[in-house]
Amino acid sequence: MPMSAKSNACRPWDDEQVERLKELIASGASAVRAAAALKRARSSVQVKARKLGMPFMASRDVKRLRDAKIAAAESTPLRTNAPQPAER
Repeated sequence: MPMSAKSNACRPWDDEQVERLKELIASGASAVRAAAALKRARSSVQVKARKLGMPFMASRDVKRLRDAKIAAAESTPLRTNAPQPAER
């Protein structure tokens, strides 16, 4: 495959993309989601994150965190906006 056919082969990172990557990592995005948002390969995004000293969380840690959030949400009672009966 000729080099011109590869859409992002060896494409340099600009400051805007680096900042967006940092935001995505801070928000807890996965490497796959960051790659899609930045239109880059997952491996490229992971390497750049490591070079910035901000590696992505391991997928098992992401799943563990997500499951903990779901469990916490399920244990919290739902609030309703229904009016309370008037006291007599």
